[in-house]
Amino acid sequence: MRRRFGLITIATLLLALAWFSATHSIDFPMYYRAAAKVLAGNYDLYPHAFDEGPPQVDPLGQFLYAPVIAFLFAPLALLPLNVAAFLFACLKIPAYVYLFRVVARRMNVATRAGTLMLASLFIVAGYLLEEFRGGNVHLFSVCLMVLAFDRADSGQIVVPAAALATAIALKLAPLMLLPYFAIRRRFAMCATTAAMVGVLWLLPAAIVGIDRNNQLTEAFARSAARIADRPDNVSLRGLLFRALTPMPVGDPQNPPNNVATVPASIVAALWFVLAGAIVIAVGVIVWPAPRDEATALLEFSLVLTAMLVVAPHAQRLYFSALVLPVGVLVALLIRPSNGPYRGLIGSALIVTAAASTYLPLVFGGRRASLIYQSWSPYPIATLFMLVALIVLTRQVKLGAGPSIPA
Repeated sequence: MRRRFGLITIATLLLALAWFSATHSIDFPMYYRAAAKVLAGNYDLYPHAFDEGPPQVDPLGQFLYAPVIAFLFAPLALLPLNVAAFLFACLKIPAYVYLFRVVARRMNVATRAGTLMLASLFIVAGYLLEEFRGGNVHLFSVCLMVLAFDRADSGQIVVPAAALATAIALKLAPLMLLPYFAIRRRFAMCATTAAMVGVLWLLPAAIVGIDRNNQLTEAFARSAARIADRPDNVSLRGLLFRALTPMPVGDPQNPPNNVATVPASIVAALWFVLAGAIVIAVGVIVWPAPRDEATALLEFSLVLTAMLVVAPHAQRLYFSALVLPVGVLVALLIRPSNGPYRGLIGSALIVTAAASTYLPLVFGGRRASLIYQSWSPYPIATLFMLVALIVLTRQVKLGAGPSIPA
């Protein structure tokens, strides 16, 4: 009865979020407008790709995805905007449930799936609300990455390759998973993924022609390359630029709060070095093969968190991907045998919850929230989560970490 009540509660909350997203969506209308364009035979998807000067935050949103995504969204553009937005948001509910079915199964807490979902929802509610409210496609990208990981771990090739290729078309960041799968010796899956990405990039040519598709690809590449320097970048790169250069956040009119004035080229080099060090450290941790499914999921959570930290660009909603690592840590926390690590696990969850959900409630209003965001709480909290996952994953692989009964 308690389990059923918990599931009903979660479903009700998610349906309410879906309705709120449909009526207050920010990103979904961007997808919708691009899809409506291609239905009307207008393929000018990146009108600002060749603008000069630094990129600015467009309140209406610019389409910054691979050309094929506009065509994949075309069926939704046949519906009224609010109906399409609600349907799109409702599809996130089974996606969210799928994530926690994977976590519960692999962490051997299948009977506690509802507990994992509720706990994770309250810990990363701020990020999830941002993702739902904006009507962004990010949660689907996360689910596709998890699907690719889960199926590749069972030896499959085509399904995980198709899932990862689609995730890459949605968000370029999943490209960073290819080295991970190469470390796991999934070479056939990596090659198939690369081939499928090529197919997805060529698909629009069947409608618009090869020359026009090449133009769209160039415009997309220029648009994607410019987003790292947007003032609303809350990745590690954005943190460094805000701290060391007079870079505003959220709004170009918002005053900077840098503690130093360092040439941008030096800050970019510093970010490159730090990101490289993180990638190497994570690579060393994941190199030994995991001993079981639970350890593999803990390892994948580490990789997913590292991706958020080292990515050239991130927005607050991107950190909704932490719902998976948080679910894994909650599963470890509910094991009484993991006493020596409860402090580290609990600290990572508390810091994440504070940055994501509870401190933003204190800084209400646009001005206060911009000030809060200018101090980069999201990448700082995620860095703390990354360190905790590095320690836990290393200890588990050494056979001295938290216990995960089979």
